[in-house]
Amino acid sequence: MLRLNMEVFYPYPPQRVWQVLTNRQALAVWLMENDFEPRLGHKFRFVHSTLPGLEGDIDCQVIELDEPRRLAFTWQDSMMCQPSVVTWTIQPVVGGTKLLLEHKDLIQKAIKLNEPMEISQPWQGKFMHESKAGMQTVIPNNRNSVFSSIPVGRYEVLDSIVLSYFLNGGWNYSLHEKLPQILVKDSSS
Repeated sequence: MLRLNMEVFYPYPPQRVWQVLTNRQALAVWLMENDFEPRLGHKFRFVHSTLPGLEGDIDCQVIELDEPRRLAFTWQDSMMCQPSVVTWTIQPVVGGTKLLLEHKDLIQKAIKLNEPMEISQPWQGKFMHESKAGMQTVIPNNRNSVFSSIPVGRYEVLDSIVLSYFLNGGWNYSLHEKLPQILVKDSSS
């Protein structure tokens, strides 16, 4: 089962955090180029080019929209067998906003014991992800690295390099390093 949960605090009001999550230009700066629109049912794409030599589109569709509290969309790149779901929940707290991210499987597939299993990619099994983020961290070797603290826990097979990147530090980097820069920049204008 694919599941990542993250919680981040920002010292800005919920409406400001909502704008950074739902504005196409802001998303392009802190996450990826896109054609997002905050409209229920809207199909859009993220253009992923974070990993050197690997570019690809992530097909998405807005499946939940409750301004300014909750946004959910499907997420499926060309290497994924089935889509996953990214859900953002915004909670006002004293002194700012708590942003919750959940990235999980859209559907769970039951496997019957008497039927052969489907393998989606020949390299499947080489990429792993943390199924419950934030449980514990290892001591970093290089404190300047984006991936200096890697979550420890139960790992499972992934079928997508792009998804693996986001689950193994990409979301962490985007939410802790890039998104705050947009909040600071736009609030000082």
